[in-house]
Amino acid sequence: MNGAPTLPVQERAANALRRVLAVAARVLRGLSTLATVAAISVTAAWVVALAEAPPEDANEWISRIVVLAIALIPAGVLVLFVAGVGQLRELPKRARTLPADVRSRAARLRDPYTRPRGPFGTLAALFGLAKVVFGSREVLSPYAAISAVLRPAILVAALFAAFAAAVEIPAAVLVILVLLA
Repeated sequence: MNGAPTLPVQERAANALRRVLAVAARVLRGLSTLATVAAISVTAAWVVALAEAPPEDANEWISRIVVLAIALIPAGVLVLFVAGVGQLRELPKRARTLPADVRSRAARLRDPYTRPRGPFGTLAALFGLAKVVFGSREVLSPYAAISAVLRPAILVAALFAAFAAAVEIPAAVLVILVLLA
């Protein structure tokens, strides 16, 4: 052996995971900033173009709004991707609280002291069961983020959206400079 102290495998894995998470957090902040700057620059160029040549009729307004919506698609895709990855980061915390939350809801439903008796008792229990079912859907909803964010199509769409947003920013600045000159 070389005499250098070695860390246990778990500590090395934890350190590597911390480094990966730190890099991922910086990438997410960068993508969020890119989306914001792209949306602001595209909207500013649209407003300048609108001020330079105002639309004359409703059809021209609609076409310009459609052009703006198309130009904002890359920023929107990036925002959705960053939001999905943000939910994915919260997944371990929600997974730890899941069993306690489900147990407490089931206990409340079974507790005879909290349930009204009589003909309305059955109806109340039915509504309580529906509340637990819909509540569990809400609790389990973060697991849907994994399948949505980690799909190859979404990753490729986010990559293309980042490229398109990076191209849109200088193009929008150029449009603003040409129209204002």
